[in-house]
Amino acid sequence: MLGRSRGAEAIRRFRREQSGTTAIEYALVAVLIFLALTAGLSVYGNSAGSLYGQISNRILAALG
Repeated sequence: MLGRSRGAEAIRRFRREQSGTTAIEYALVAVLIFLALTAGLSVYGNSAGSLYGQISNRILAALG
């Protein structure tokens, strides 16, 4: 029974403690920004690669 009361007290203290909350929030925002940038660059990279492929094909066709 003593272990349960210590665990319950630790949970209560953890819920009241606010010192790490800001750091966690900043980390979550950074992760979301990273995911958005990764998705955006992936889409941009695919379309840019396709565009450069078309330009290359046209140059090669023009050269003969």
